[in-house]
Amino acid sequence: MANDHAKDRYDPPGIGSDFDKDYFGDVNIGEVFRLRPDNKAKSFRKVKDGIALDLKEQKEIQLEPRDIIYVKS
Repeated sequence: MANDHAKDRYDPPGIGSDFDKDYFGDVNIGEVFRLRPDNKAKSFRKVKDGIALDLKEQKEIQLEPRDIIYVKS
């Protein structure tokens, strides 16, 4: 019985996530982040305390310092 190399390969699942969970108040001004740990989620940039800029629509939104955000690692 011959080995089928295409089926014999070990493909381990990915470890962890590409995103680090953080609080909005803990990131520096200018940091790019997302509100969900998903590559398709909108990207935002912290412009000042309590204010973030939606990079696609160029609209400012308000966030609280304890709001959870996700920074790409």
